[in-house]
Amino acid sequence: MTVLESLRNRAGLLVSGAASFVVVIGGMRLASGEPLVQPQTDIGVVIGIAMVALYFVITDTRGGGR
Repeated sequence: MTVLESLRNRAGLLVSGAASFVVVIGGMRLASGEPLVQPQTDIGVVIGIAMVALYFVITDTRGGGR
């Protein structure tokens, strides 16, 4: 399996996970009165999503994927 095939197969999971994470963080920030966009913190979210995608790609290309 190639990197592109792996990302294509896991796209739904990655997008739904990222969207739910953004909704939870946004709700918490809204409830506490903090700004919704916080660049220093939000870059960590992007890095985390990229790390999960990298894990999926490594697992799939080694033959452990679907």
